[in-house]
Amino acid sequence: MSPSARSISLAAFAAVGTLVLTGCSVTAPEALEEERLGCLISAPAGFDDHSAGALTLEEAELARGAGVFSGTSSQRVSGGSATSAALDRMHRHDCALTTVIGPGGADELADFAAAHPGDLFLGVASGTDDLPKNVLSMDFDLVPPAFIAGYTAATASETGKVGAVVSHGFPQSDRILAAFDAGVDLYNKEKDEDLPKAESYRPSTGGAASASGSPRAIDDTRDAGKDYFERSFASDVDVLVPFGSAAAMGVVASADEKRIDLTTATQGPEVDGEGPSLPKVVWYGTAGGFSKTIVATVEPNVRRGLRTMFPDWPQSKNPDEAAPAPKTGPEEIGGFRVADRRYWGTLDNGGVRIVAEDGFLSRVSDAGRGITDLRERIKSGEIDPEKG
Repeated sequence: MSPSARSISLAAFAAVGTLVLTGCSVTAPEALEEERLGCLISAPAGFDDHSAGALTLEEAELARGAGVFSGTSSQRVSGGSATSAALDRMHRHDCALTTVIGPGGADELADFAAAHPGDLFLGVASGTDDLPKNVLSMDFDLVPPAFIAGYTAATASETGKVGAVVSHGFPQSDRILAAFDAGVDLYNKEKDEDLPKAESYRPSTGGAASASGSPRAIDDTRDAGKDYFERSFASDVDVLVPFGSAAAMGVVASADEKRIDLTTATQGPEVDGEGPSLPKVVWYGTAGGFSKTIVATVEPNVRRGLRTMFPDWPQSKNPDEAAPAPKTGPEEIGGFRVADRRYWGTLDNGGVRIVAEDGFLSRVSDAGRGITDLRERIKSGEIDPEKG
């Protein structure tokens, strides 16, 4: 294809992207010397997940506005075969950087990138190191935050029962669940003597709480998340910590519905005394303003990760988002200057954090201080988040 024809093809693709791809946004306020598309693929919750998908798309749009890309294109896919088809489609439109978000398409990304060594790819939260050289990766260590989430959930619980769930394939699943349990155990060791102990919920096949129930892993679908919430809440679990994509959205949506039902029912004049325990969620993703059930948030700092990897990404004066100075000079890869091929976000480097939400702080005044204290104890080595 001639340069002029390629330019026309890319311009046409950018113009119709919003009609062809689910959740697309393709605009080019200023023409670059060379057309460069930033393309994104996310499954299964897509870019409305209030987590890594939404954060990465937001950053791609920020980069487009700053001239890093001439346009952006995003597509939600349903599974592995759809990921492969989306990768092939984006390859035909000469995407400069193609990003695949989540572990669901990690294998397809690796295979496609190996077959197209001249293209540049980025895997976000894929949970694997086994990637070709032309695939950059950004992942987050969620084990320490899961420990803090377990302790915080126990603090926030009114029933004494709390639960964590992971979607199948979610990175660090077993370690996340072990850390959550260790956080609950530490709460029980350090709580005031007059407070009841907290229990880490393990659903059995029948749905009842059990000390030796089935693994706490579910399909990454909204229906599975909804079912998990209903089973848990029916067993008096009032604080849930879901890790996943569509499944997590199913949990928080169901928690919102239940909260509305319960608060509406307790507003009648015939209701006396304290109302029922309301569902609460410790969320993995963006700040919890989108849901009144959110009491604390584990936030992956996608912005800091991208700014660390790409020196030409729009930078910030915010110290929580500013990228550290690279130890060595950036290398040129696929037309981009790359400072780090792999970003591993941790509590120590600001790549991931956990914060209490304002509403939660108003009920448990020392929640924010407790989270800060636990974070510092983990950093100092006093606490092993997988053992407590």
